Amino acid sequence: MAIAAIKGDRTLAQLSEQFDVHPNQITSWKAQLEGGAADVFGPGSSVATLPAVDVKSLHAKIGELTLERRFFRRSAHQGGIAERKAMINREHDLAITKQAKVLRVSRGSVYYLPRAVPEADLAIMRRLDRLHLEFPFAGSRMLRGLLAAEGCKIGRRHVKTLMRADGDRGALSPSPHHEAGTGP
Repeated sequence: MAIAAIKGDRTLAQLSEQFDVHPNQITSWKAQLEGGAADVFGPGSSVATLPAVDVKSLHAKIGELTLERRFFRRSAHQGGIAERKAMINREHDLAITKQAKVLRVSRGSVYYLPRAVPEADLAIMRRLDRLHLEFPFAGSRMLRGLLAAEGCKIGRRHVKTLMRADGDRGALSPSPHHEAGTGP
């Protein structure tokens, strides 16, 4: 509209009616364009100046990407999580966090070191194995009761945790009817 007002082909009233804008607004825009055009197209104006480029940081980024590419080319993303975790090389120049990110492995799992099972829990697990052979249908509640009768004070949830760690399922394992698909 400001350009049309500068051209002078139509009056402000005609432009106002055509674009449904108040004539004072068109006058204001015309003045802004006339004042700003000299700055944009004048001989002393410079076209958009480019920011200074830090060449050293660009070279560092190129080096980092090259390391990642070499690491990645070494058959990343093959196999499951365990295989990808095994691919992490603590001696490689690429940081472990970046290796984990490239392999799409949780960084916490890379640094995690499993704790040893306490000797008391191992003894209870051995006793749970023997009880499981005698009572294969027993769940964590019944096994806790059997252990309590022997003088071992342990909670049901701890029994359940130890059963899960040991691989015993007790009453949680499916019955033969469920496996064959004939039961309820």
